Amino acid sequence: MNLPAPPAWVRRPLVLAALAAVALLALAGGLVCARGGDGGPPDTAARLVPASALAYVHVSTDPGRAADARFAARAAALPPLTRLRDQLVAAVAPQSLDVARDVRPWLGGELAYAAVSPADSIVLAAVADRPRAEALVARVGNLSGASAYRGVQLLVAGTTAIAFVGDFLAVGTEPAVRAAIDREQGEGDRLADAAPFRRALEGAPAGRSLTAYASAAGVREVLAARPGAAGLLGRLLDRPGLEAAGAALTGEDGGLRVTARVSGGAPKDAAFEPVLLERVPERAAAYLGVKSAARLAGLAERLGATRVVGQLRRLLRREAQIDADQDLLAPLDGEVALSVTGPGEDPEGTAAGAPVVTLKARTADAGRTGAALARLQQPLAARLALPGTVPGFRPATIGGLDAFTLRATPQLAPSYAVSADGLVISTAPAGLLPPRGTLAAAPAFDATIGEVPDQADSLGFVDLRQLLALGEETGLTGISGLATARDDLRRVRAAGAVVTQDPAHPSDTTAELFLQIP
Repeated sequence: MNLPAPPAWVRRPLVLAALAAVALLALAGGLVCARGGDGGPPDTAARLVPASALAYVHVSTDPGRAADARFAARAAALPPLTRLRDQLVAAVAPQSLDVARDVRPWLGGELAYAAVSPADSIVLAAVADRPRAEALVARVGNLSGASAYRGVQLLVAGTTAIAFVGDFLAVGTEPAVRAAIDREQGEGDRLADAAPFRRALEGAPAGRSLTAYASAAGVREVLAARPGAAGLLGRLLDRPGLEAAGAALTGEDGGLRVTARVSGGAPKDAAFEPVLLERVPERAAAYLGVKSAARLAGLAERLGATRVVGQLRRLLRREAQIDADQDLLAPLDGEVALSVTGPGEDPEGTAAGAPVVTLKARTADAGRTGAALARLQQPLAARLALPGTVPGFRPATIGGLDAFTLRATPQLAPSYAVSADGLVISTAPAGLLPPRGTLAAAPAFDATIGEVPDQADSLGFVDLRQLLALGEETGLTGISGLATARDDLRRVRAAGAVVTQDPAHPSDTTAELFLQIP
């Protein structure tokens, strides 16, 4: 039988995030079952990968490891992983492949993928039963009649190559498979020994089932350069001085935990004490806490809003003579809390018809902040005015604060107050009211964040069920992409993340993300 044309996944590096999901699907697709304990999984596949690899994903497929079974159960709750599993099966084997029949009987305890270069990649599958694995390869081509490289039979067709390398079945581009053979025979630097790789995965939990790694070049070339969610992830990870990024995924009784590290280039003076969290309502559907408004603006730019942020800066200078960086962003330093809550009743007794977005921030100069916002009132009111109306901000006392509010539409009434305690600005007067309860006490927040650290670089929380419900109420899920996200995330109750600087490595940022999956 002739070897089929090289599938797409061996012709170019896959997106790291998608690779992680694919590996998860191998678990969710019936490749693991529980019979044992929870020791840390071995990773011998990394010894066959060049130290210069752009990206690497390793998944434990040990049939006797209870941690992998827990992981599989949680991963099965995420539909995107099922779709990616089907794509993986279609890419790596004949159409007649049956995972349970043709893969599980010979697969050992490891499955790995590496993007060796922009053009070369490889999959490494640990082999527990060599004759059965050889039988599968025989359905693709005649390995015994293939040419040899350093004494190893290498079946090649086009840019696709297959070989048994040590205890692994290697499938990928020919240069990548040859590189694996070189390292199995002791030639060339290995990823397993590379300092950036080891540091990026330092502190990974023993109960992990999947690890993912990207070098600085991998973050920029494999992730940031691509569209969609992968590009967003790459832009979030990329920063001056970046050396590498790593993550470990662990299945727990309540959901999935991601433990991540970005080594090199950690921003200085990014930590803050999350005091304003106590002023975020318990019913908030989403919350983000960072140290300063400048960091929040920088985050927006890294997420792809550079053009929008630039336009706002020019608009503020032209219409209100406001230097956005100096007059608005610079004073808001110490802590910024951004939150989204559902529609509520405003101080005038009118039910708000849209989600309420509120920003609370400490200010180092209340006078400068108040003066800048005062200059912004007239231009903002003019832009939000409905045809035939001339609305303006009016003073009001809201929640005991001396505030200003603009009734632009029944759904939008921008309001703000500046005091010695800081700034509160919201899309509705309800955002200025004292909260009933605090988000820190919400069950979903406790389940995902747990104990709030004394210092953090950032905190993030999303009550996905509540947020998706708000999207349905406002019609946002009618947009095709958001509708798909709603369907994919229905099983996830909430998500929370804590990002901190590593005291042992001040240039490194660590993160804990938990997806609550009941």
